[in-house]
Amino acid sequence: MKNSFFSGKTVPWILLAVGALGFSILLFSHYHAEVGLVGAVTDSSFETEVLKSPEPVLVDFWATWCGPCRMYGPIVDKMAEEYKGKLKVVRVNVDENPQLSQTFHIQAIPTTLLVEKGKVVNTLVGLISEESLKSELTKAFGSL
Repeated sequence: MKNSFFSGKTVPWILLAVGALGFSILLFSHYHAEVGLVGAVTDSSFETEVLKSPEPVLVDFWATWCGPCRMYGPIVDKMAEEYKGKLKVVRVNVDENPQLSQTFHIQAIPTTLLVEKGKVVNTLVGLISEESLKSELTKAFGSL
């Protein structure tokens, strides 16, 4: 039994690694949804917060388990800071809001919707760079 996978010092390291991963996901999911200028919207608040918004809206569809979403999150946060007062930036957790995912045919995440006057003017699927996102914002909304 000396060479067993579960012998000796292996188990504590595995438990430590699994625990750290779980804590990181929990910490990130809270950070990703609620930080700063980016609001979280739900199936019930989407119409009021996005479709009836007087300003253009960037909607980030994401999930806590999504690696590319974790890389995209800081880019979305930066857009919220740079375009404060000109662009509303919100997030939709696809696991917690399945109706919105169905309504907008979200099949991959991250997916970004650019919405103006209640209409989706562009849909961006996948992880995109800050420069590409800025370019898409300009195409969709003009100079903000």
